[in-house]
Amino acid sequence: MRAVPVEARPAATVVLLRDGSAGLEALLTHRPTTMAFAPDVHVFPGGRVDPADGAGSLVARSVISPVEAATALGGDLEPGAALAAHVAAIRELFEEAGVLLADVGAVGADIAAARSALLRSEVTLVALAEDLDLRLRTDRLVALSRWVTPPTLPRRFDARFFAAALPADTEPTFEGDEVAAHAWLRPSDALEAMAGGRLAMWLPTSTTLQQLEHARSIEEIRARLSPGPLGAIEVAELLPGVTRIVMPAGGGVAGQPVCAYLVGGRRFVLVDPGDPTGPALERAMEVAVSRGGAIEAVALTHVDPDHAAGAEAIAESLGIPILVGPGGGRALSYATSELTDLETLVVGDVPLQVLSTPGLRADHVAFVGPDGGFVIAGDLDGVRGARSLPGPVDVVALAASVDRVRAVAPAAVWLTGHPPGTRAGRLVDGA
Repeated sequence: MRAVPVEARPAATVVLLRDGSAGLEALLTHRPTTMAFAPDVHVFPGGRVDPADGAGSLVARSVISPVEAATALGGDLEPGAALAAHVAAIRELFEEAGVLLADVGAVGADIAAARSALLRSEVTLVALAEDLDLRLRTDRLVALSRWVTPPTLPRRFDARFFAAALPADTEPTFEGDEVAAHAWLRPSDALEAMAGGRLAMWLPTSTTLQQLEHARSIEEIRARLSPGPLGAIEVAELLPGVTRIVMPAGGGVAGQPVCAYLVGGRRFVLVDPGDPTGPALERAMEVAVSRGGAIEAVALTHVDPDHAAGAEAIAESLGIPILVGPGGGRALSYATSELTDLETLVVGDVPLQVLSTPGLRADHVAFVGPDGGFVIAGDLDGVRGARSLPGPVDVVALAASVDRVRAVAPAAVWLTGHPPGTRAGRLVDGA
């Protein structure tokens, strides 16, 4: 009998950014090996949302309103809870790193002493805000994504990730025993250190760094990466043995739909489950079960966050492997099996041939169905995530990859990564 999952507790996390000599740098803190939860990993400041974070007096001190906070998160939280997440982000950043996103009205206020008292639970944020006459700069938080801890874990969080620029003339400070060390790192450098085994990160942290890797400013992040209105999960059987599941929050970003494909009759392969927020992954599992079967593996056309972010959660829940293209595992914080060009997957009951298709990413692959009837083409049609900052494209390699797929499967129905997308071959559903 399957155990009832622990309820996920609301949480908030802040990616603090500053301008470095070679680009934006993010603050990462190293949790001590002695911590009961998440020992020896590098994280962003953050923690759970406390009931008091939604207090009416704090709402009145916020620059943005509850309705504006809900809109910023994509509309999937009621306004009061959405603003409480913003307030929790400010409180956690202040507690953990000593950085206060607020205007201080009190003359001669001792901010450091106030922070220490807050850490010792000698004062609440409500009282501190009153004493210091704070104006909470919730407008400086840029909403990024939502991450829900897999249901298999004993401690679960429903975390909202934000980005914020380091205020001028401010340096982080650390008190207590929750931070062993800290570092300012460019996202690309942190990811390379993870790939090289020099630091450990959980998937939400590494994925967020992937999303920010090519960002140049907080303004660009707000314009290109922040959530939009959350769409619906859509399920459609496109071809015999191929069901498309439109997941509405690729990379955890509301308003960034991604097409996942459930391939099989009873033994299924799930391709590109990019939404880590939970409901779309549950829907995929429900569809497989309703057809008398089960998902045997997750396969990724590439490891951009909007295609890969939900893979670990569903693979962990089902105890199944994750299959990636050549070199794709370097960008991920969990174990994967790398595919080779022209191999046929040994999982599932519908054969899928792997074609290496670099250009957008070196690890990009396409999956060709039996007799070249369909191809799951990832982003080969040129349509990328609606709310993303992807890396540079090798246009020559991309053109060669598209030509290769067309040569191998000239009559294939192209199943692309985003709806409705540009179809490079025949159209599906007239889209």
